[in-house]
Amino acid sequence: MILAKTQRMRSTEPTQPAHTAEEHLELNADQQAALTTVLNAINASRHETVLIHGITGSGKTEVYIQAIQEVVSFGRQAIVLVPEISLTPQTESRFRARFGRVAVLHSHLSDAERHWHWEQIADGQVPVIVGARSAVFAPTPHLGLIVIDEEHESSFKQETAPRYRTRDVAQQRAAAEGIPLVLGSATPSLESWQRAIDGEYRLVEMPRRVFDRPLPQVATIDLRVEREDRQSRGALSRPLLMAMERALQDGGQVILLLNRRGFATHVQCPACGHALNCPHCEIALTHHRHAQLLICHYCDFQLAEPNRCPHCGFDGLRFSGRGTQKLEMEVRARFPGFECLRMDTDSMQRPGSHQEALRRFREGEVRILLGTQMIAKGLDFPDVTLVGVINADTALHLPDFRAAERTFQLVTQVAGRTGRGPRGGRVLVQTYEPEHSAIRAAVRHDYAMFAAEELPIRRTHGYPPFGMMVRLVVRGPEENLTREVAAELGRYLREAKETASKAAAPAAELRLLGPAPAPFPRLHGKYRFVVQLLAAEEEPLRAAVRTAVDRLKLPDDVLVSIDVDPVDMM
Repeated sequence: MILAKTQRMRSTEPTQPAHTAEEHLELNADQQAALTTVLNAINASRHETVLIHGITGSGKTEVYIQAIQEVVSFGRQAIVLVPEISLTPQTESRFRARFGRVAVLHSHLSDAERHWHWEQIADGQVPVIVGARSAVFAPTPHLGLIVIDEEHESSFKQETAPRYRTRDVAQQRAAAEGIPLVLGSATPSLESWQRAIDGEYRLVEMPRRVFDRPLPQVATIDLRVEREDRQSRGALSRPLLMAMERALQDGGQVILLLNRRGFATHVQCPACGHALNCPHCEIALTHHRHAQLLICHYCDFQLAEPNRCPHCGFDGLRFSGRGTQKLEMEVRARFPGFECLRMDTDSMQRPGSHQEALRRFREGEVRILLGTQMIAKGLDFPDVTLVGVINADTALHLPDFRAAERTFQLVTQVAGRTGRGPRGGRVLVQTYEPEHSAIRAAVRHDYAMFAAEELPIRRTHGYPPFGMMVRLVVRGPEENLTREVAAELGRYLREAKETASKAAAPAAELRLLGPAPAPFPRLHGKYRFVVQLLAAEEEPLRAAVRTAVDRLKLPDDVLVSIDVDPVDMM
């Protein structure tokens, strides 16, 4: 069966590169400077990490393509990594138009498709490999360049064993091969930015959009004022509604971002106060109205939508909070004459659903696109004249030292989806905290301003990029036993810390946080306690963790996971 499918796939794959009139697009001065930097490293056959800090719409992809053309002309291969599967079809089509043969690697491939691509890559028959984080391991025999687009994205971290950071794997591989690594982003991770400032990476700035198009105007809508004025009871404030009406009447398209799935994010009985939480995770169940289910987005536990409170029998359950399904219902009610499409994990599960959704939006069949962060980056639609951020504060106050950074990145990236055509564009950001530094910087499209305010905070607390961090999570089915194991681990780490503190080198100094219950204290039926260790350098940190874990005697049902350079702090 697999062999038969493989043969059919081979018969449809083009055998010659498809060269188009776009092959040598003229670059502006910023693009040319970035390309020259990359080509110098390619032609010198040396490893160098180049960080391209280009604002949204500055033409980073064209720089990647022309650099890859140089690599391919030498008979070598290139790997291009993108953060979201939703970006892969658009990226694939653009690279296929230039290079003809492009292998695509991501999690939605069948085993037969993955096997075929893997075989073609290993045979050296495919010049360009496009994919998500696992594509960094593609078996290229003639690798000449690695590109990580939107390098700041958290999806480039593998959160399950074996844990790895794609950027670090790519850097090790590029160094071993003696080839350049190109990192591109309008909102680089602060770790990459600091490495560039320190001279470890080569920094190239691209501060202008192609054709000198202006960045979109961004304005905030203070939801505190809207609430006091009672202008709107839904997700869409009055100013945003008016802006949507104007954009749609003028023939433009609208993108709305709400980084919350489902219909309602919280279900509670107003009579007795009972909240419907996941029995395995102690997290509020999310109401999915179309499926008539309450779903846990962490363990996938599902409960049929109840008519009454399971605790007291009251028949007036309150469905609170707002997800993309509720937003979709409101938009359809407000704008019945315009086709609306929702893109989130729930609506994009069928094979090919991403491609079909983006095709419909690109061709103008869909006028309003709404969804979660998967619509916030990388997409290029010139007719989008308005972007609305429904709630910019969604992740702003999570117990995560990267919360402000992620908020800035998300707002900046989604703002960059508009103003890419001659019509121009506008962005409205609904927020309860317009004065927050992350919001203010995003409104001004000012990455340097954000970095200047955030980096001193990181330095004060020893957080990355000014220190290394290891996060240890103790998991077990019994709360008391798990707490005891976490306490024992904490004691061993404190002893290792005291030993390290006697060393003369300041880099050996360690800082211990915890043990303490995790922000989500129970997931998948397991209680969770967290210990975090920080140090200025990596080796003392690793030595302390190794010593403590080796001493720890784990009961059969208790596990310890170790995450170096953690991205998920929840």
